[in-house]
Amino acid sequence: MPILIQACIVAATIALVAMAVVLIRTIAQLRLTAAQVERTMARLDASIPEIERTVIEARGVIESLGQVTTRIDQVTREFATTGSKFARASALVMNEVVEPAAQIAALVRGVRAGVSSLAGTFLKKRDVGSTTTPYKGGNHDE
Repeated sequence: MPILIQACIVAATIALVAMAVVLIRTIAQLRLTAAQVERTMARLDASIPEIERTVIEARGVIESLGQVTTRIDQVTREFATTGSKFARASALVMNEVVEPAAQIAALVRGVRAGVSSLAGTFLKKRDVGSTTTPYKGGNHDE
């Protein structure tokens, strides 16, 4: 056989051996990767029930929050209704009690001022019409 063909056969053999070595290493790496994937999947399988429980609990919490929000809305409406009732009652008290009471108080002050003025005038006239000597009593015959 010619030397060129022998060199090609050697080169092809070396290439084939190199490819076999690379293939063996790749297969070994794939085995390690497969083992890691298997461990990860086992952990994931173990975690799935916990995740499902967490999701169910989260749904329960969300439902509870929805109910709380609904109740808060109801309480807020009740407070608004109560506030408007208090406002109407306050306006009623102001219109029906306080304002007439203020008018009566003003009328009483006016009557007091008028009576005081009349009494003052009456007392002044009585004092002016009296004698400067006080009455000492006694008999008309004296």
